[in-house]
Amino acid sequence: MLNGVIPVDKPRGMTSHDVVFHMRKILKMKKVGHTGTLDPEVTGVLPICAGEATKLTEYMQSQSKSYHARVTLGCSTDTEDQIGKILSDSDPSHVTEEMIQSAVNSFSGDYRQQVPAYSSVKVGGRKLYEYAREGKPVERPFKTVKIHGIEQTGAIIREDGRIHFDIDVVCSKGTYVRSLARDIGGELGTEAHMSSLVRTGSCGIDISQAVSLESLEKHGGGHSVIPIMDVLKDEPVVDIKDESLRFKIRNGQKMLKSDIMERVEYNDIYYVVFTHNGNPLGMYYPHPDKPEVMKPYQMFNI
Repeated sequence: MLNGVIPVDKPRGMTSHDVVFHMRKILKMKKVGHTGTLDPEVTGVLPICAGEATKLTEYMQSQSKSYHARVTLGCSTDTEDQIGKILSDSDPSHVTEEMIQSAVNSFSGDYRQQVPAYSSVKVGGRKLYEYAREGKPVERPFKTVKIHGIEQTGAIIREDGRIHFDIDVVCSKGTYVRSLARDIGGELGTEAHMSSLVRTGSCGIDISQAVSLESLEKHGGGHSVIPIMDVLKDEPVVDIKDESLRFKIRNGQKMLKSDIMERVEYNDIYYVVFTHNGNPLGMYYPHPDKPEVMKPYQMFNI
């Protein structure tokens, strides 16, 4: 069975679940999943996990993501992107290049963002998009996200009473780039929406590594697989030689943190990956109630 991550370059018009469906057919296996939903109109990096790598989806989703987006000033939409119904228009002619750069840069760091009406965030046990489709008003929550890096790139285009410009963004999990576009417009005193989006990086995978579905259908998924240990390359690794310790780890037994600390080069650790002959055995992390103990995060059967 194949175990690893295939970096798919998701085409426009497909849902993330559509891609998983196609990958199951290409790989001829059922144990396949994705690491973070992309809307149908969004293209770019969609890491697909196969086999034992599906156990790492939560770990991978917690990592930052990068995007290339186009912001359009002069109108807002109900979905905050280009597919929505126009809600209101405004005249952005007062906005200068210097104002745009200043507004974009102001979002660097922690940022309190109101989630969009068309999102899967739940309020009162229902998803927000369900309220939106029914036209029912509901209080949308705010959450704090982090913009690790942001810059305005390329030319600023003025046409038909609109202003268009591109931004490159590196952000934390859970950031809505379309809401960021909306808020950039708010900072500039005008209506705005996100008119296109490409995910350029996800889970440590750059878009230069991504492979089209057409190529995967032609050549199969095996030639594009990122091994599990490459996904975990930033975590401390301990290769186990002692059979008794290997037995404990293989059976998911808890371990004293002090015993693990003796085997790694890092003083401040969270995850530790145990291997045998280079193959992953298990991934440990701190016990939530016993600070001196580490417990299994995921176990691998390879």
